[in-house]
Amino acid sequence: MFIIKTDLTSRFFCYVELMNVEQYLARIKFTGTPAPDLSTLKALHKQHLLHIPFEDLDIHYKRFFDLEPGNVYNKVVNNNRGGFCYEVNSLFNELLIEVGFKTTIIPGRVITDTGETGPEYDHMAIRVALDKSFIADVGFGDLFVEPLEIRPGVQHDGRKYFKIEDDGTGYSIYMSPDGVDFQKKYTFTLAETPIGLFEGPCRDKQVNANSHFVRNTICTKLTATGRITIYNEKFIETDGGQKTQSIIRNDEELKEILKNRFGIIVEPG
Repeated sequence: MFIIKTDLTSRFFCYVELMNVEQYLARIKFTGTPAPDLSTLKALHKQHLLHIPFEDLDIHYKRFFDLEPGNVYNKVVNNNRGGFCYEVNSLFNELLIEVGFKTTIIPGRVITDTGETGPEYDHMAIRVALDKSFIADVGFGDLFVEPLEIRPGVQHDGRKYFKIEDDGTGYSIYMSPDGVDFQKKYTFTLAETPIGLFEGPCRDKQVNANSHFVRNTICTKLTATGRITIYNEKFIETDGGQKTQSIIRNDEELKEILKNRFGIIVEPG
């Protein structure tokens, strides 16, 4: 259900009591017993992408949201929604901690289509420490399906190719459909970053007229054979490498697609 809380949850609550791990795992249709190992990390990451969309619908419907953990959990888990990077990655990080993973929130800066680098705290991702170090990110849209090891060299997630380069001051993630032509997606550092430092950028992305999310309506989710995406007036579906698209003519059609393809019901108000 598309329900937005108007009262802000107090910061002085016990998040451990709020987090219902079984409910969260059911939301992403994860079966089995999670353990803090690489196979579980890969499975949780992929299931998250398959069932929780990257979306900015609150901005489209001019409904303010924040990063209070209780509000994010209620929105994504209880109300069958998604969110953008700050929301879904902060929430996923809490799930990983509950399972037993050692994680840190890290900052990123998105590379625009024109090659410009976004501002500080433009993006949020997660570093996961196992016997090796990995980056997890369920809040970028069309990116890696499984966490990437933070190391030199090309990696393949089953669909696309990726590489991480260390430039001495930070890292850059590149993506390629064929392993030959790579596009730089974002930069990041391994500096542990409090979620509070992302609150200002989160607000700015909701109200700034130049914000990518103010200017565009986005809802996208991985599928077993491709991806489904709402991008402004277009509904795009990729299935087994074949892409089709149709025009969304009005808000009623948008709501029908959200309901039937993403499981999101837009409530009035």
